[in-house]
Amino acid sequence: MDLTAAIKELPEVHAVALRLHRAGTANAEIAAELGIEVAAVPPLLRLAKAKLARLLAAPEPCEKGATRHTDHSS
Repeated sequence: MDLTAAIKELPEVHAVALRLHRAGTANAEIAAELGIEVAAVPPLLRLAKAKLARLLAAPEPCEKGATRHTDHSS
């Protein structure tokens, strides 16, 4: 799964926070956009990044329930 597809799989609040963060948006602006306290942004981003990492590391499904592991070691 590529990064864009993985971000689309996240809960909306996590996806928005990550998109804004990747665009260089300040935590105060992210907080205002999401309607949360500024202090909540760093833990939200950590959680979003952890969920994203799990999605990116997960084997991709193939036919009939089999899975395909993509080697990202190079």
